[in-house]
Amino acid sequence: MSFRNHRFSRLELLVGREGLGRFRNLHILIVGAGGVGSFAAEAIARSAIGKVTIVDHDEVCVTNVNRQLHAFTDTVGKKKVELLVERLKKINPLAGYFGIAEHHHPDKENFIFEEAERLAGQPVDAVIDCIDTLIPKVDLLARSLKLGIPIWSSMGSASRMDPAQIRCADISETRVDPFAKQIRAKLREIGISEGIRAVFSIEDPIDPEQAVPGTEWHCICPTIEKEFGACQHKRVMLGTISYLPPMFGLWLAGDLLQHFLKGIDFKKRDTFEKIPTYDEFKKVLKLGKQ
Repeated sequence: MSFRNHRFSRLELLVGREGLGRFRNLHILIVGAGGVGSFAAEAIARSAIGKVTIVDHDEVCVTNVNRQLHAFTDTVGKKKVELLVERLKKINPLAGYFGIAEHHHPDKENFIFEEAERLAGQPVDAVIDCIDTLIPKVDLLARSLKLGIPIWSSMGSASRMDPAQIRCADISETRVDPFAKQIRAKLREIGISEGIRAVFSIEDPIDPEQAVPGTEWHCICPTIEKEFGACQHKRVMLGTISYLPPMFGLWLAGDLLQHFLKGIDFKKRDTFEKIPTYDEFKKVLKLGKQ
């Protein structure tokens, strides 16, 4: 009997040795570690990806608790990238996880790509974009395409509640979402109309009028004076629910992973020679023994 038990045995049963090997050789760059990015990162880590670099300048705010994987009472004020890297290392200590506590901006050019390659010792194979501000997001999308790196991008996940209306397609096929419309317009200005995988919702967003700073909104961030991302710098605050941003992150991870499995014949995949019986399984694992 050929039976290999390891932390990714169930994954290997599904995608075969070749699929697992492909995942272990990848270096994924995730930009944005909030409600979308934190769940995308965990899904990537639990898929045996060999190296993951996470970029985010922000600290956890108490208002992040409703949707972000690393947001707890005792993590408020701590750097999101540091918390997420620490969490992912507990999932797979054999992989490489790296954090860049920076704010991506066009002025920084290719810094995050170069730094990610330096930290991981390997070029970036794919990017997951979870940025929620327009100019840095458009720059990251354009820069990835220029570098020839495939990129998966999250459109707006806030102000929505219906998971059945989430879609994944080329950015040219996005619709309804006002944020996606703005992104498409900015990309067209620089000659880009397609080539980016996007997760978006066709649900009409809920009017955020009541959340405009200066009305009922009062910032309670512990790092209120920070330069980027502070509540008082935002034109509008959007409502979110616990499950929508995470589902966007999981869609991004899922579509990316399937992309890197292309060409594998899963009916003939090389995996376990046989499914062990319970007695065989118990003998291999020495169940019940300390």
